Amino acid sequence: VHGDLHPGNILVSGTYPKLKMVLLDCGLVLEMGPAQHVNLVKVLGAFTKKDGRLAGQLMVDMNTESQAKPRDVELFIQGIEQICIMDANQNFIEKVGDYISDICYLACTHHVKLESTFVNAALAVEIMEGLASALYPNMR
Repeated sequence: VHGDLHPGNILVSGTYPKLKMVLLDCGLVLEMGPAQHVNLVKVLGAFTKKDGRLAGQLMVDMNTESQAKPRDVELFIQGIEQICIMDANQNFIEKVGDYISDICYLACTHHVKLESTFVNAALAVEIMEGLASALYPNMR
């Protein structure tokens, strides 16, 4: 997953029909293994089903290095539940970039360490949303 994909980091060379795309500035890039991919899909699935408790618990369980106390873990999960409640009439996947800062804020506040692949993938989504809205301002 390229974490900073925008037109300035895409180089297209060659002539049609033999075009080649080269991705530049791969400083924010990660490779997801099968387990990380499965975990990310489970978290997104829980958000899509509006199951904030499950999504929060999965995010906590993804990283075993968390120093959060049980009370902080519960408050983090409640915060994730609140995001799902606020999103009740929305399509979470279409608004995922909007929730990234809320999730990171909750994690910092409650000392929950998020899995780095989740954070990088989330940042990549937010960057792509920003790029898409800059290119297509009337897009819903």
